[in-house]
Amino acid sequence: MQFDSESSPGFAIGRVAYLIRSGMAAVLKSAGWPSSPEETQAMICLLDAGEPLSMNELAVLMIRDPTTVKRQLDRFVEQKFVERSMSSKDARIVMIGLTRRGEQKLANVLPLLDDLRKTTLKGISKSEIDSTQNVLLKMQKNLSKHISKE
Repeated sequence: MQFDSESSPGFAIGRVAYLIRSGMAAVLKSAGWPSSPEETQAMICLLDAGEPLSMNELAVLMIRDPTTVKRQLDRFVEQKFVERSMSSKDARIVMIGLTRRGEQKLANVLPLLDDLRKTTLKGISKSEIDSTQNVLLKMQKNLSKHISKE
């Protein structure tokens, strides 16, 4: 059986993801940002949520292992970019939220990351972007169902 990696969406997605991650790393480094793209993604997810999230909620959003997310957040707690608190609903659940300092630091790099996003999408129409987003979400849903069966 011959496999054509050029026609495989997974390979194309992997290459694009690698290039985006590399671009983000370069942008963050040039801005003197102390964190990796993955760590930055955790802060962006918290910002987008607009409220503290549990460690599990954040890990699910990021499609990451909760232990990995906890390790990333430990550094942010030390830097006072995020803070931990107990859930008002269940004292066993630790909530994670951005601090004012974290929001301010993130505000410095978001315009740079938005420039990278614009570069990435240059020459691609809104309808192509919308179609691609729909396809990717369907693929994500299909794979999530498949993985949860195993």
